[in-house]
Amino acid sequence: MSDLFFKVNDDFENIIKNCFVNTQIKNMKLITTGWTNIVYEVETSEGNYFFRFPRDEFWARTIVKDCEFSQYIYQKTDFNTSKLELKYDNGRPFSMHKKIEGIPLADKMDELSEEEIKNVCDDIAKFMYELHNVKFAKDDIFSVKNIGLDLRDFLNELLVKHVSEDDRKFWKFADTINKPQCLVHGDFNSSNILLDENNRVSAIIDFGFSGFGNEYDDIARILSRNCTDEFKKAITQSYEHYSKGKVNENILNDKIIEWKNIDQGYINYMRGIGIYE
Repeated sequence: MSDLFFKVNDDFENIIKNCFVNTQIKNMKLITTGWTNIVYEVETSEGNYFFRFPRDEFWARTIVKDCEFSQYIYQKTDFNTSKLELKYDNGRPFSMHKKIEGIPLADKMDELSEEEIKNVCDDIAKFMYELHNVKFAKDDIFSVKNIGLDLRDFLNELLVKHVSEDDRKFWKFADTINKPQCLVHGDFNSSNILLDENNRVSAIIDFGFSGFGNEYDDIARILSRNCTDEFKKAITQSYEHYSKGKVNENILNDKIIEWKNIDQGYINYMRGIGIYE
């Protein structure tokens, strides 16, 4: 059986060209920061596109899940989300989507005014609340069955495959608060939130971790990485406003610590394979 993933010496130029029939390709650029996927930005006569080619079998299955989830939730919230197209090259899945304009929140977080922080946090909370309340039937979303569709199953496989035993000692897979209750982004961090020129949320991207989970999975994720106390307070208060319920601080803080441990384990893993210095 041939590999279901891509290697750096694959003929990406021809693979990409085959995706366009009557569209002129002006330029192709390798995005060197991609570590789960080999990423190309392609400039065409009809706008720019991103292509993601998975680097291993795990991320190949994740690409399929990402595409199916993004298509399911498209236009089901008040926010722009990328609608990925699933493509295949000799049985190997990859994705393409039109570029959504915007700057990652992670790149602007330290530049925002007090009022802009309040507005961004309200947008973040509103998106989470809307996503968590999308009506769904599990079988309507995913055709892929060979990867964790519940977020906890996905994270469990992710950690076992890519993180050392020492770095995952914190992981407690069996946990009653992790019972899936709603749709979740799964990796809802500031790099996956795009801001427009007015510093409002313009789009949410990257649903590779998506699936079925608990609202605290997303709330804790956004608060776990480079998030100030001001952001944490504003996001929590806004989510309580939309949900008309109180956020349990003990559960939230435990999950924030969990996400920080996941990040640190992955940083150690990427250092070990030479991707992260």
